Amino acid sequence: MSLFKSKFTIPFFLTIIILGGLTSCDDNTNDIGLTAMPHADITNTSQMTFSAYSKSIKVDSLAANTSKCYLGKVTDPETGTTTTCNYAAQFFRNEEYKLPQKQFMKCDENGDVVCDSVILTIYIESYYGDSLNPIKFAVYELDSLNVMEENTNYYTNFNPEPYISHKSDAVYKEATYAVANYEESDSIRGLSSYTSHINIKLPASFGKKLLNKYYEHPEYFKNTYTYTHHVFPGFYFKCLSGNGSMIGIDASVMTCYFNYTINDSTYLGLERVAATEEVLQNNSISNNGIDALLAEDTCTFLKTPSGIFTEVTLPIDEIFKDHEKDSINSAKIVFQKINNSQLSKYSLNTASQLLMLPKIELNEFFETQSLTDGTKEFITAFNTSYNSYTYENIGTLISWMKRQMENGAGINSSDDETTITRKHDNWVAAHPDWNKIVLVPVSTETSSTGYSKIYNEFELTSTKLVGGSNTPIQISVVYSHFNK
Repeated sequence: MSLFKSKFTIPFFLTIIILGGLTSCDDNTNDIGLTAMPHADITNTSQMTFSAYSKSIKVDSLAANTSKCYLGKVTDPETGTTTTCNYAAQFFRNEEYKLPQKQFMKCDENGDVVCDSVILTIYIESYYGDSLNPIKFAVYELDSLNVMEENTNYYTNFNPEPYISHKSDAVYKEATYAVANYEESDSIRGLSSYTSHINIKLPASFGKKLLNKYYEHPEYFKNTYTYTHHVFPGFYFKCLSGNGSMIGIDASVMTCYFNYTINDSTYLGLERVAATEEVLQNNSISNNGIDALLAEDTCTFLKTPSGIFTEVTLPIDEIFKDHEKDSINSAKIVFQKINNSQLSKYSLNTASQLLMLPKIELNEFFETQSLTDGTKEFITAFNTSYNSYTYENIGTLISWMKRQMENGAGINSSDDETTITRKHDNWVAAHPDWNKIVLVPVSTETSSTGYSKIYNEFELTSTKLVGGSNTPIQISVVYSHFNK
Protein backbone atom coordinates (compact mmCIF):
# COMPACT_ATOMS: atom_id res chain seq x y z
CA MET A 1 0.00 0.00 0.00
CA SER A 2 1.30 3.46 -0.84
CA LEU A 3 0.33 6.94 0.30
CA PHE A 4 0.55 10.06 -1.80
CA LYS A 5 -0.70 13.65 -1.87
CA SER A 6 -3.34 14.71 -4.34
CA LYS A 7 -4.08 18.39 -3.66
CA PHE A 8 -1.51 20.62 -2.06
CA THR A 9 1.34 22.30 -3.85
CA ILE A 10 4.75 22.28 -2.22
CA PRO A 11 4.83 26.00 -1.21
CA PHE A 12 1.48 25.74 0.54
CA PHE A 13 2.51 22.55 2.30
CA LEU A 14 5.69 24.21 3.63
CA THR A 15 3.64 27.13 4.91
CA ILE A 16 1.55 24.74 6.99
CA ILE A 17 4.69 23.18 8.48
CA ILE A 18 6.13 26.59 9.47
CA LEU A 19 2.91 27.78 11.07
CA GLY A 20 2.66 24.52 12.96
CA GLY A 21 6.17 25.06 14.41
CA LEU A 22 5.29 28.56 15.65
CA THR A 23 2.04 27.65 17.40
CA SER A 24 2.62 24.14 18.73
CA CYS A 25 4.25 23.32 22.07
CA ASP A 26 4.62 19.62 21.06
CA ASP A 27 8.13 18.73 19.89
CA ASN A 28 6.89 15.49 18.25
CA THR A 29 6.75 16.02 14.48
CA ASN A 30 6.47 12.40 13.34
CA ASP A 31 2.93 12.79 11.98
CA ILE A 32 3.20 16.33 10.68
CA GLY A 33 2.97 15.34 7.00
CA LEU A 34 -0.11 13.20 7.54
CA THR A 35 -1.94 15.57 9.84
CA ALA A 36 -1.45 18.39 7.34
CA MET A 37 -3.21 16.40 4.57
CA PRO A 38 -7.01 16.03 4.66
CA HIS A 39 -7.86 12.41 5.43
CA ALA A 40 -10.13 12.06 2.38
CA ASP A 41 -7.23 12.88 0.07
CA ILE A 42 -5.21 9.82 1.04
CA THR A 43 -5.49 7.19 -1.73
CA ASN A 44 -5.08 3.49 -1.03
CA THR A 45 -3.93 1.21 -3.81
CA SER A 46 -3.90 -2.55 -3.96
CA GLN A 47 -3.18 -5.24 -6.52
CA MET A 48 -4.78 -8.63 -7.09
CA THR A 49 -4.39 -11.37 -9.69
CA PHE A 50 -7.26 -13.35 -11.20
CA SER A 51 -7.63 -16.25 -13.59
CA ALA A 52 -9.26 -15.89 -17.00
CA TYR A 53 -10.08 -18.91 -19.13
CA SER A 54 -9.92 -19.16 -22.90
CA LYS A 55 -11.05 -21.44 -25.70
CA SER A 56 -10.90 -21.63 -29.49
CA ILE A 57 -14.04 -20.70 -31.40
CA LYS A 58 -14.92 -21.40 -35.02
CA VAL A 59 -15.49 -18.37 -37.21
CA ASP A 60 -16.76 -18.81 -40.76
CA SER A 61 -19.07 -15.86 -41.36
CA LEU A 62 -17.11 -12.65 -40.96
CA ALA A 63 -17.64 -9.60 -43.13
CA ALA A 64 -15.86 -10.44 -46.39
CA ASN A 65 -15.68 -7.00 -48.01
CA THR A 66 -12.05 -6.13 -48.50
CA SER A 67 -9.65 -4.38 -50.81
CA LYS A 68 -7.53 -7.54 -51.09
CA CYS A 69 -8.50 -10.92 -52.48
CA TYR A 70 -6.88 -14.34 -52.31
CA LEU A 71 -6.96 -17.40 -54.54
CA GLY A 72 -5.58 -20.86 -53.90
CA LYS A 73 -5.49 -23.80 -51.53
CA VAL A 74 -3.01 -24.49 -48.73
CA THR A 75 -2.56 -27.10 -46.01
CA ASP A 76 -0.89 -25.86 -42.82
CA PRO A 77 2.11 -28.14 -42.10
CA GLU A 78 1.75 -27.56 -38.35
CA THR A 79 -1.96 -28.26 -37.81
CA GLY A 80 -2.94 -30.17 -40.95
CA THR A 81 -5.86 -27.82 -41.60
CA THR A 82 -6.64 -26.82 -45.19
CA THR A 83 -7.74 -23.37 -46.31
CA THR A 84 -9.29 -22.64 -49.71
CA CYS A 85 -9.80 -19.06 -50.91
CA ASN A 86 -11.97 -17.95 -53.81
CA TYR A 87 -13.27 -14.49 -54.59
CA ALA A 88 -15.91 -12.53 -56.48
CA ALA A 89 -15.13 -9.11 -57.92
CA GLN A 90 -16.96 -6.32 -59.64
CA PHE A 91 -15.07 -4.11 -62.10
CA PHE A 92 -14.79 -0.35 -62.05
CA ARG A 93 -15.08 1.54 -65.32
CA ASN A 94 -13.77 5.08 -65.60
CA GLU A 95 -16.88 7.02 -66.61
CA GLU A 96 -14.72 9.72 -68.21
CA TYR A 97 -13.32 7.27 -70.76
CA LYS A 98 -15.02 7.36 -74.17
CA LEU A 99 -14.70 4.94 -77.07
CA PRO A 100 -14.16 6.25 -80.59
CA GLN A 101 -17.27 7.06 -82.60
CA LYS A 102 -18.72 3.93 -84.12
CA GLN A 103 -18.04 5.13 -87.68
CA PHE A 104 -14.32 4.78 -86.97
CA MET A 105 -14.53 1.31 -85.44
CA LYS A 106 -13.71 -1.90 -87.27
CA CYS A 107 -17.02 -3.64 -87.89
CA ASP A 108 -18.14 -6.93 -89.41
CA GLU A 109 -20.49 -7.46 -92.33
CA ASN A 110 -23.48 -7.01 -90.02
CA GLY A 111 -22.27 -3.62 -88.83
CA ASP A 112 -21.28 -4.88 -85.37
CA VAL A 113 -18.06 -3.65 -83.76
CA VAL A 114 -15.34 -6.32 -83.77
CA CYS A 115 -13.26 -7.20 -80.73
CA ASP A 116 -9.83 -8.59 -81.55
CA SER A 117 -9.18 -10.23 -78.19
CA VAL A 118 -9.97 -10.11 -74.46
CA ILE A 119 -7.33 -10.65 -71.79
CA LEU A 120 -8.11 -11.01 -68.11
CA THR A 121 -5.01 -10.31 -66.00
CA ILE A 122 -4.58 -11.11 -62.32
CA TYR A 123 -1.70 -9.15 -60.78
CA ILE A 124 -0.02 -10.93 -57.88
CA GLU A 125 0.99 -8.85 -54.86
CA SER A 126 2.13 -11.71 -52.59
CA TYR A 127 2.08 -15.46 -52.42
CA TYR A 128 2.50 -18.38 -50.04
CA GLY A 129 4.00 -21.74 -50.92
CA ASP A 130 6.04 -23.11 -53.79
CA SER A 131 6.26 -20.65 -56.71
CA LEU A 132 6.36 -23.62 -59.10
CA ASN A 133 3.29 -25.29 -57.64
CA PRO A 134 0.36 -25.30 -60.12
CA ILE A 135 -3.17 -24.38 -59.07
CA LYS A 136 -6.10 -24.90 -61.42
CA PHE A 137 -8.95 -22.44 -61.19
CA ALA A 138 -12.03 -21.30 -63.09
CA VAL A 139 -13.48 -17.91 -64.02
CA TYR A 140 -17.27 -17.57 -64.00
CA GLU A 141 -19.19 -14.58 -65.36
CA LEU A 142 -21.61 -13.14 -62.82
CA ASP A 143 -25.30 -12.51 -63.52
CA SER A 144 -26.49 -8.98 -64.31
CA LEU A 145 -29.95 -9.96 -63.04
CA ASN A 146 -28.63 -10.63 -59.54
CA VAL A 147 -25.82 -8.20 -58.75
CA MET A 148 -23.85 -7.85 -55.52
CA GLU A 149 -25.11 -4.61 -54.03
CA GLU A 150 -23.38 -1.81 -52.17
CA ASN A 151 -24.41 -1.29 -48.52
CA THR A 152 -24.92 -5.04 -48.20
CA ASN A 153 -22.74 -7.16 -45.95
CA TYR A 154 -21.23 -10.24 -47.53
CA TYR A 155 -19.46 -12.84 -45.42
CA THR A 156 -16.58 -15.27 -45.67
CA ASN A 157 -19.01 -18.18 -46.10
CA PHE A 158 -20.33 -16.31 -49.15
CA ASN A 159 -22.21 -18.61 -51.54
CA PRO A 160 -21.53 -17.41 -55.10
CA GLU A 161 -24.01 -19.72 -56.83
CA PRO A 162 -26.97 -17.27 -56.88
CA TYR A 163 -24.73 -14.62 -58.49
CA ILE A 164 -23.24 -16.76 -61.27
CA SER A 165 -24.74 -16.38 -64.73
CA HIS A 166 -26.11 -19.55 -66.33
CA LYS A 167 -26.87 -17.99 -69.71
CA SER A 168 -25.73 -20.00 -72.70
CA ASP A 169 -23.18 -17.37 -73.70
CA ALA A 170 -21.89 -16.69 -70.18
CA VAL A 171 -18.11 -16.77 -69.81
CA TYR A 172 -16.60 -19.87 -68.21
CA LYS A 173 -12.87 -20.34 -68.48
CA GLU A 174 -10.46 -22.72 -66.77
CA ALA A 175 -6.79 -21.85 -66.30
CA THR A 176 -3.73 -22.95 -64.35
CA TYR A 177 -1.26 -20.67 -62.64
CA ALA A 178 2.13 -20.91 -61.02
CA VAL A 179 3.62 -17.82 -59.43
CA ALA A 180 6.88 -18.33 -61.34
CA ASN A 181 5.62 -17.65 -64.86
CA TYR A 182 8.21 -19.16 -67.16
CA GLU A 183 6.16 -18.38 -70.25
CA GLU A 184 7.89 -15.00 -70.16
CA SER A 185 11.61 -14.53 -70.72
CA ASP A 186 14.13 -14.03 -67.93
CA SER A 187 14.90 -10.56 -69.28
CA ILE A 188 11.26 -9.47 -68.84
CA ARG A 189 10.83 -11.08 -65.44
CA GLY A 190 14.07 -9.46 -64.30
CA LEU A 191 12.86 -5.91 -64.92
CA SER A 192 12.32 -3.78 -61.82
CA SER A 193 8.93 -2.75 -63.21
CA TYR A 194 7.81 -6.35 -63.70
CA THR A 195 4.85 -7.57 -61.65
CA SER A 196 4.01 -11.25 -61.42
CA HIS A 197 0.69 -11.89 -63.09
CA ILE A 198 -1.60 -14.45 -64.68
CA ASN A 199 -3.09 -13.90 -68.14
CA ILE A 200 -6.34 -15.62 -69.09
CA LYS A 201 -7.58 -15.33 -72.66
CA LEU A 202 -11.35 -14.92 -72.78
CA PRO A 203 -13.59 -15.36 -75.85
CA ALA A 204 -13.45 -12.44 -78.27
CA SER A 205 -17.23 -12.78 -78.58
CA PHE A 206 -17.53 -11.64 -74.97
CA GLY A 207 -15.57 -8.47 -75.73
CA LYS A 208 -17.67 -7.92 -78.86
CA LYS A 209 -20.84 -8.03 -76.77
CA LEU A 210 -19.47 -5.43 -74.35
CA LEU A 211 -18.26 -3.06 -77.07
CA ASN A 212 -21.51 -3.14 -79.01
CA LYS A 213 -23.55 -2.49 -75.91
CA TYR A 214 -21.61 0.77 -75.52
CA TYR A 215 -23.09 2.04 -78.80
CA GLU A 216 -26.52 0.48 -78.27
CA HIS A 217 -27.01 1.79 -74.73
CA PRO A 218 -24.53 4.55 -73.90
CA GLU A 219 -26.57 5.35 -70.77
CA TYR A 220 -25.38 2.04 -69.27
CA PHE A 221 -21.82 3.38 -69.25
CA LYS A 222 -22.48 6.63 -67.38
CA ASN A 223 -21.21 5.22 -64.06
CA THR A 224 -20.09 2.00 -62.40
CA TYR A 225 -23.53 1.27 -60.95
CA THR A 226 -25.27 1.18 -64.33
CA TYR A 227 -22.27 -0.64 -65.81
CA THR A 228 -22.40 -3.50 -63.29
CA HIS A 229 -26.21 -3.76 -63.47
CA HIS A 230 -26.60 -3.68 -67.25
CA VAL A 231 -23.29 -4.50 -68.89
CA PHE A 232 -20.80 -6.49 -66.85
CA PRO A 233 -21.40 -7.47 -63.19
CA GLY A 234 -18.00 -9.11 -62.66
CA PHE A 235 -16.36 -12.52 -62.30
CA TYR A 236 -16.13 -15.26 -59.70
CA PHE A 237 -12.70 -16.91 -59.37
CA LYS A 238 -12.77 -20.45 -57.96
CA CYS A 239 -9.92 -22.80 -57.08
CA LEU A 240 -10.60 -26.21 -58.69
CA SER A 241 -7.59 -28.36 -57.83
CA GLY A 242 -4.03 -28.30 -56.59
CA ASN A 243 -2.64 -27.56 -53.13
CA GLY A 244 0.29 -25.67 -51.68
CA SER A 245 -0.06 -22.22 -53.20
CA MET A 246 -2.06 -19.11 -52.33
CA ILE A 247 -1.78 -15.76 -54.09
CA GLY A 248 -2.66 -12.35 -52.72
CA ILE A 249 -4.10 -10.28 -55.54
CA ASP A 250 -3.19 -6.67 -56.16
CA ALA A 251 -5.71 -6.14 -58.96
CA SER A 252 -7.81 -8.02 -61.50
CA VAL A 253 -7.95 -6.24 -64.88
CA MET A 254 -9.91 -7.05 -68.03
CA THR A 255 -8.84 -5.51 -71.36
CA CYS A 256 -10.79 -5.67 -74.63
CA TYR A 257 -8.65 -4.88 -77.68
CA PHE A 258 -10.08 -3.44 -80.90
CA ASN A 259 -9.01 -1.56 -84.04
CA TYR A 260 -10.27 1.76 -85.34
CA THR A 261 -9.33 3.90 -88.32
CA ILE A 262 -9.09 7.71 -88.55
CA ASN A 263 -7.78 9.51 -91.64
CA ASP A 264 -6.60 6.24 -93.20
CA SER A 265 -4.51 5.44 -90.13
CA THR A 266 -5.38 2.32 -88.12
CA TYR A 267 -4.92 2.29 -84.36
CA LEU A 268 -5.11 -0.32 -81.65
CA GLY A 269 -7.60 0.68 -78.98
CA LEU A 270 -8.65 -0.85 -75.72
CA GLU A 271 -11.49 -0.86 -73.24
CA ARG A 272 -10.13 -1.60 -69.76
CA VAL A 273 -11.90 -2.18 -66.45
CA ALA A 274 -10.45 -3.25 -63.11
CA ALA A 275 -11.47 -4.67 -59.76
CA THR A 276 -10.55 -1.85 -57.38
CA GLU A 277 -11.52 -0.46 -53.97
CA GLU A 278 -14.36 1.50 -55.58
CA VAL A 279 -16.32 -1.71 -56.23
CA LEU A 280 -17.13 -4.84 -54.26
CA GLN A 281 -14.60 -7.63 -53.83
CA ASN A 282 -15.69 -10.53 -51.65
CA ASN A 283 -13.58 -13.41 -50.42
CA SER A 284 -15.23 -16.80 -50.09
CA ILE A 285 -13.27 -18.96 -47.64
CA SER A 286 -13.52 -22.53 -46.41
CA ASN A 287 -11.44 -24.27 -43.75
CA ASN A 288 -11.28 -28.04 -43.39
CA GLY A 289 -9.89 -30.07 -40.50
CA ILE A 290 -10.27 -27.43 -37.79
CA ASP A 291 -12.64 -29.41 -35.52
CA ALA A 292 -9.72 -31.15 -33.83
CA LEU A 293 -8.20 -27.76 -32.99
CA LEU A 294 -11.49 -26.54 -31.53
CA ALA A 295 -11.59 -29.57 -29.25
CA GLU A 296 -8.07 -28.96 -27.91
CA ASP A 297 -8.23 -27.87 -24.25
CA THR A 298 -4.51 -27.39 -23.52
CA CYS A 299 -4.14 -24.28 -25.69
CA THR A 300 -6.07 -22.05 -28.07
CA PHE A 301 -5.62 -21.11 -31.73
CA LEU A 302 -5.82 -18.15 -34.06
CA LYS A 303 -6.16 -19.10 -37.73
CA THR A 304 -6.82 -16.82 -40.66
CA PRO A 305 -8.39 -16.15 -43.01
CA SER A 306 -11.60 -16.65 -41.04
CA GLY A 307 -11.07 -20.03 -39.31
CA ILE A 308 -10.47 -19.74 -35.55
CA PHE A 309 -10.38 -16.95 -32.98
CA THR A 310 -9.64 -17.16 -29.27
CA GLU A 311 -12.44 -16.36 -26.82
CA VAL A 312 -11.60 -15.31 -23.26
CA THR A 313 -14.00 -15.15 -20.31
CA LEU A 314 -13.02 -12.28 -18.00
CA PRO A 315 -13.78 -12.82 -14.27
CA ILE A 316 -15.73 -9.56 -13.92
CA ASP A 317 -17.72 -10.61 -10.85
CA GLU A 318 -14.57 -11.78 -9.05
CA ILE A 319 -12.70 -8.60 -9.93
CA PHE A 320 -15.38 -6.40 -8.35
CA LYS A 321 -16.17 -8.59 -5.36
CA ASP A 322 -15.33 -6.57 -2.22
CA HIS A 323 -14.15 -3.75 -4.55
CA GLU A 324 -17.51 -2.26 -5.49
CA LYS A 325 -16.45 1.22 -4.41
CA ASP A 326 -12.91 1.03 -5.83
CA SER A 327 -11.61 2.36 -9.12
CA ILE A 328 -9.61 0.14 -11.44
CA ASN A 329 -6.34 1.91 -12.17
CA SER A 330 -5.09 -0.73 -14.58
CA ALA A 331 -5.62 -4.31 -15.67
CA LYS A 332 -2.89 -6.14 -17.57
CA ILE A 333 -3.19 -9.41 -19.45
CA VAL A 334 -0.58 -11.28 -21.52
CA PHE A 335 -1.16 -14.01 -24.11
CA GLN A 336 1.91 -16.17 -24.62
CA LYS A 337 2.55 -17.82 -27.97
CA ILE A 338 3.45 -21.51 -28.16
CA ASN A 339 6.08 -22.19 -30.82
CA ASN A 340 5.44 -24.67 -33.62
CA SER A 341 6.39 -28.27 -32.94
CA GLN A 342 7.47 -28.81 -36.56
CA LEU A 343 9.99 -26.87 -38.57
CA SER A 344 8.99 -26.17 -42.15
CA LYS A 345 9.89 -23.51 -44.67
CA TYR A 346 6.17 -23.37 -45.42
CA SER A 347 5.08 -22.70 -41.83
CA LEU A 348 2.35 -20.08 -41.73
CA ASN A 349 3.12 -16.66 -40.30
CA THR A 350 2.23 -15.60 -36.77
CA ALA A 351 -0.63 -13.11 -36.55
CA SER A 352 1.07 -9.71 -36.42
CA GLN A 353 -1.75 -7.72 -34.75
CA LEU A 354 -4.59 -8.74 -32.47
CA LEU A 355 -7.79 -6.83 -31.88
CA MET A 356 -9.44 -7.42 -28.49
CA LEU A 357 -13.12 -6.53 -28.32
CA PRO A 358 -16.33 -7.69 -26.58
CA LYS A 359 -17.73 -10.81 -28.24
CA ILE A 360 -21.16 -9.22 -28.46
CA GLU A 361 -19.73 -6.54 -30.78
CA LEU A 362 -17.66 -8.81 -33.04
CA ASN A 363 -19.80 -8.82 -36.18
CA GLU A 364 -21.02 -5.24 -35.88
CA PHE A 365 -17.48 -3.91 -35.55
CA PHE A 366 -16.44 -5.17 -38.98
CA GLU A 367 -19.81 -4.74 -40.68
CA THR A 368 -19.82 -1.03 -39.83
CA GLN A 369 -16.06 -0.68 -40.50
CA SER A 370 -15.53 0.68 -36.99
CA LEU A 371 -12.31 1.88 -35.38
CA THR A 372 -11.05 1.18 -31.86
CA ASP A 373 -12.40 3.57 -29.22
CA GLY A 374 -9.70 3.00 -26.57
CA THR A 375 -12.38 2.04 -24.06
CA LYS A 376 -13.54 -1.44 -24.96
CA GLU A 377 -11.50 -2.28 -28.07
CA PHE A 378 -7.73 -2.53 -28.16
CA ILE A 379 -5.08 -3.53 -30.70
CA THR A 380 -1.67 -4.88 -29.79
CA ALA A 381 1.20 -6.16 -31.90
CA PHE A 382 3.08 -9.42 -31.52
CA ASN A 383 6.24 -8.91 -29.50
CA THR A 384 8.93 -11.12 -31.02
CA SER A 385 11.30 -10.55 -28.08
CA TYR A 386 8.83 -11.87 -25.50
CA ASN A 387 6.94 -14.17 -27.89
CA SER A 388 3.64 -12.75 -26.69
CA TYR A 389 0.79 -10.28 -27.07
CA THR A 390 0.43 -7.85 -24.16
CA TYR A 391 -2.51 -5.60 -23.33
CA GLU A 392 -1.12 -3.19 -20.77
CA ASN A 393 -4.42 -1.79 -19.53
CA ILE A 394 -7.91 -3.09 -20.27
CA GLY A 395 -9.34 -1.57 -17.10
CA THR A 396 -11.85 0.54 -19.03
CA LEU A 397 -13.14 -2.60 -20.79
CA ILE A 398 -13.63 -4.37 -17.47
CA SER A 399 -15.48 -1.37 -16.02
CA TRP A 400 -17.59 -1.10 -19.20
CA MET A 401 -18.66 -4.74 -18.90
CA LYS A 402 -19.61 -4.17 -15.27
CA ARG A 403 -21.74 -1.14 -16.18
CA GLN A 404 -23.38 -2.99 -19.06
CA MET A 405 -24.44 -5.75 -16.70
CA GLU A 406 -25.75 -3.41 -14.00
CA ASN A 407 -27.61 -1.18 -16.42
CA GLY A 408 -29.02 -4.10 -18.36
CA ALA A 409 -30.13 -5.89 -15.21
CA GLY A 410 -31.66 -2.69 -13.80
CA ILE A 411 -29.57 -2.75 -10.63
CA ASN A 412 -29.69 0.46 -8.61
CA SER A 413 -28.26 1.73 -5.36
CA SER A 414 -31.48 1.18 -3.38
CA ASP A 415 -31.54 -2.57 -4.08
CA ASP A 416 -30.76 -4.93 -1.22
CA GLU A 417 -28.31 -7.79 -1.62
CA THR A 418 -31.00 -10.36 -2.44
CA THR A 419 -32.50 -8.16 -5.16
CA ILE A 420 -29.11 -7.44 -6.68
CA THR A 421 -28.27 -11.15 -6.82
CA ARG A 422 -31.61 -11.99 -8.42
CA LYS A 423 -31.34 -9.29 -11.06
CA HIS A 424 -27.72 -10.18 -11.77
CA ASP A 425 -28.36 -13.90 -12.16
CA ASN A 426 -31.41 -13.43 -14.39
CA TRP A 427 -29.61 -11.03 -16.71
CA VAL A 428 -26.42 -13.10 -16.91
CA ALA A 429 -28.46 -16.20 -17.78
CA ALA A 430 -30.04 -14.31 -20.68
CA HIS A 431 -26.74 -12.79 -21.81
CA PRO A 432 -24.09 -15.53 -21.54
CA ASP A 433 -21.51 -13.59 -23.57
CA TRP A 434 -21.62 -10.44 -21.45
CA ASN A 435 -18.13 -10.98 -19.96
CA LYS A 436 -16.43 -12.56 -22.98
CA ILE A 437 -13.89 -10.96 -25.27
CA VAL A 438 -12.50 -12.23 -28.58
CA LEU A 439 -8.96 -11.98 -29.95
CA VAL A 440 -9.12 -11.27 -33.69
CA PRO A 441 -6.11 -11.12 -36.04
CA VAL A 442 -6.38 -7.90 -38.04
CA SER A 443 -4.59 -5.81 -40.61
CA THR A 444 -4.68 -2.04 -40.29
CA GLU A 445 -4.10 1.21 -42.10
CA THR A 446 -2.94 4.24 -40.17
CA SER A 447 -2.94 8.00 -40.51
CA SER A 448 -1.40 10.81 -38.48
CA THR A 449 -4.27 10.52 -36.00
CA GLY A 450 -4.14 6.74 -35.52
CA TYR A 451 -5.91 3.82 -37.18
CA SER A 452 -7.83 4.80 -40.29
CA LYS A 453 -9.01 1.30 -41.29
CA ILE A 454 -9.18 -2.05 -39.52
CA TYR A 455 -9.80 -5.25 -41.49
CA ASN A 456 -10.16 -8.90 -40.66
CA GLU A 457 -6.82 -10.50 -41.51
CA PHE A 458 -7.22 -12.39 -44.79
CA GLU A 459 -3.62 -13.53 -45.13
CA LEU A 460 -2.64 -17.03 -44.06
CA THR A 461 -1.63 -17.05 -40.40
CA SER A 462 -1.62 -19.68 -37.68
CA THR A 463 -0.87 -18.98 -34.02
CA LYS A 464 -1.06 -21.20 -30.94
CA LEU A 465 -1.57 -19.54 -27.54
CA VAL A 466 -1.16 -20.65 -23.95
CA GLY A 467 -4.64 -21.20 -22.55
CA GLY A 468 -7.53 -23.60 -22.73
CA SER A 469 -9.77 -24.98 -20.01
CA ASN A 470 -6.82 -26.41 -18.05
CA THR A 471 -4.47 -23.44 -18.25
CA PRO A 472 -5.76 -20.16 -16.84
CA ILE A 473 -4.40 -16.83 -18.06
CA GLN A 474 -3.45 -14.36 -15.36
CA ILE A 475 -4.90 -10.88 -15.29
CA SER A 476 -3.36 -8.39 -12.88
CA VAL A 477 -5.67 -5.64 -11.54
CA VAL A 478 -4.61 -2.53 -9.62
CA TYR A 479 -7.33 -0.79 -7.56
CA SER A 480 -7.45 2.56 -5.83
CA HIS A 481 -9.90 4.35 -3.55
CA PHE A 482 -9.99 7.49 -1.41
CA ASN A 483 -10.44 7.16 2.32
CA LYS A 484 -13.60 8.55 3.79
